[in-house]
Amino acid sequence: MHFAQIYTPGIAQCSYVIGSGNKCVVVDPVRIIEPYLEKAKEFNMQITAILETHLHADFVSGHMELAEATGAEIYAPKIANCEFAHRPIDDGEEFTIENLHFKLLETPGHTPDCTVYVVTDHERGEEPVMAFSGDTLLVGAVGRPDLFPSREEELAEKLFQSLRKLKELPDHVEVYPAHGMGSLCGKALSAKLWSTIGTERRFNDSLRHTELDSFKKDLLSDMPAAPDHFARCTEINRKGPALIRETLTTRPFEPEEVEGAMKTEGCSIIDVRTYHSFAAAHVPGSYSISKHGNLPTFAGWIVPPEDKLILVLDNEDKLQKIKTALYNVGLDNIAGYLEGSIESWIKKGLPVSKVETISVHLLREWMRSDPPLVLDTRAESEYKDSHIKGTILAPTPDMRHRYKEWDADKPVVVLCNTSNRSMTAASLLKQRNFKRVINALGGTTAWAAAGYQLQTGGDGQ
Repeated sequence: MHFAQIYTPGIAQCSYVIGSGNKCVVVDPVRIIEPYLEKAKEFNMQITAILETHLHADFVSGHMELAEATGAEIYAPKIANCEFAHRPIDDGEEFTIENLHFKLLETPGHTPDCTVYVVTDHERGEEPVMAFSGDTLLVGAVGRPDLFPSREEELAEKLFQSLRKLKELPDHVEVYPAHGMGSLCGKALSAKLWSTIGTERRFNDSLRHTELDSFKKDLLSDMPAAPDHFARCTEINRKGPALIRETLTTRPFEPEEVEGAMKTEGCSIIDVRTYHSFAAAHVPGSYSISKHGNLPTFAGWIVPPEDKLILVLDNEDKLQKIKTALYNVGLDNIAGYLEGSIESWIKKGLPVSKVETISVHLLREWMRSDPPLVLDTRAESEYKDSHIKGTILAPTPDMRHRYKEWDADKPVVVLCNTSNRSMTAASLLKQRNFKRVINALGGTTAWAAAGYQLQTGGDGQ
């Protein structure tokens, strides 16, 4: 048997290539398929099957891309009701590819269509050796059941039963999930990207529950917010994503063209440079979503998917990498990029915006005298763990609707734990005509490093 795990940072996603004889299978591919093609070539095998564990919510799957490139058949859960050409697989159904035997287990809970593929390698024996657990069972966690808000109680109950089914597998069976730490498909995911049934049975809190009520209470509490693109990606994957070759051709835009596209076509500008570069000068109305932060998640969360996009880069050599990150969350309308970056815009004498910055030392002094409004743009769990006294919890994506709570004529300071998310928040407030937005450099990390006190708990109000 040949086997490889392929990890996609940003979305913290795990795909797999597994093969025997002359054939191999790809499990849960992303849209950029070159790594799978390269791995199959390395194995000297042909990709003949593509397995989807469920309709992924956090990214657009690459099953259509890979099927077109290889002619491989797509296997998907029958209960997902997919609209593209595929082989629907039912609960308990089994199939064999060379010496690898696959059995599908329906494990609803994270989503209604979640499944697990249990694999037996006949070269090694007749017992199962691994399970591709999708987002049902993660390392140290399980998939969140609240992505369908009206069904979260129902799905949590189904997940409880699904996990019981998985606990019947032998301890030695290796667990290969679809996500690791950094994904919002669950909470408290481990940085470790594989495990065993025995290890999870012993150490995974969700598997240790014996009563449904305590399981639900523990699982549904303190769940992180789900990004907007989760619901969107699920439906895209069910229908079958567009092929990347069918998307817009990306080209360089002169500054005047960018200005015109913003006025006449409503193009959105995504500035992926560092937060301090954006602070110094940026195209008015831009989104600041740095490539040094979680670009795909925040872009998918806050950028309207129907908008044409123009990028502002600090290095045009990184264009393909940035496009890949956006494609992964279904932002396909990438029209182009500002040629010559912000310098060309400035040289044309076009309007320029900036964001003030402040050190934690000056912020501390300001908060002691006549404190400004200070917004902590991190997640609620981070805020409860530690925060600066006197700050208000306002996660970055919430700026899109919570801005109405604050006076746009008064200064607002934003902070996170680095300055990336807070600069994204600053850009959202600037779009809504806040006159003075100030980013606290280094946020809570710098505050603690300076020896200033942080406190725990609180609701952030």
